[in-house]
Amino acid sequence: MLFRSLGWLWALLWCGLSVIPGQAQSSRGDLVLINGRLYADLALWGARQGLRSRWNATAGELKLTNRWANLAFKADTARVEFDGTMVWLEYPIAVERGRPMIAQRDLDLTLMPLLKPAKYPAGRKVRRIALSAGHGGKDPGNTEGSRQEKTYTLKLARELAARLKAAGFEVIQVRDQDEFIALDDRPEEANRRRADLYLSLHFNGAGGRGSATAKGAETFALTLPNGRSTHGGSSSGSQPGNRFDRENLLLAYQVHRALIGSVNIADRGVKRANFAELRGARMPAILIEGGFMDHPEDIRRIMSDRERGKMADAIVDGVQAYKRLVERE
Repeated sequence: MLFRSLGWLWALLWCGLSVIPGQAQSSRGDLVLINGRLYADLALWGARQGLRSRWNATAGELKLTNRWANLAFKADTARVEFDGTMVWLEYPIAVERGRPMIAQRDLDLTLMPLLKPAKYPAGRKVRRIALSAGHGGKDPGNTEGSRQEKTYTLKLARELAARLKAAGFEVIQVRDQDEFIALDDRPEEANRRRADLYLSLHFNGAGGRGSATAKGAETFALTLPNGRSTHGGSSSGSQPGNRFDRENLLLAYQVHRALIGSVNIADRGVKRANFAELRGARMPAILIEGGFMDHPEDIRRIMSDRERGKMADAIVDGVQAYKRLVERE
């Protein structure tokens, strides 16, 4: 522990930061060390991005806005509403000396990829989409009575494939029948066939724990290296999928935003998880949970061909929005 502390102090001094008792602060006054993590002044960061700030100290709420973006934060929570869509941070917003602070890692790997998406290198395109229908064969997934998740993920994958093809994409169906495919084998199939994006399709389940209230859609990107997953736990080191951390987050956000905007479903947010399917993907990859099998509103939507069609349309819209942002003209 002493070595780690000294390492932090050396790193901060090397970056030109002055250390004072209880915290490390930059000469600009906008960087501090809180619980061993580097935090930045959120309002000052927003100003540098051309965002106007409105800080309500009593409510602990900060809004950053301009013509193109609207971000809303709340102290002691690890969430931000980014243009009306919920995005989860790794660490809660802190307040230091009356100023809202955000972990520098969340700025670099969550907010900036959404606020200023990076373009692909010249010639790189989004053409081939791998769809992985969750579960299958001996693995039914979440169940509600006689209804099995594997049935509806395959239906959604087929509906989504038809719409993607109509939009001009090539489609790889990792599972196109009722068969069991190991989790590690799924991204390997997409890797082997050189997919440009990987979409894993699932439906959630509360498992009797709050099934009357747990509802809505959530979309996952891979947990960052040595990072925290949204629902607890952490990853150990860098995985192949972490090569695309910024792209993963941007793809998850664009698909989730389209889904929430087009389908009448609760917004559970863009999250991070250390899922095996996402770890092994050598292309931008996300996992979509399109509702809860054991919630009465969600299961009606999942069972409806019309409502699943809306979901498929929304996912295509999200993929196309991502494509427009990352490809060079």
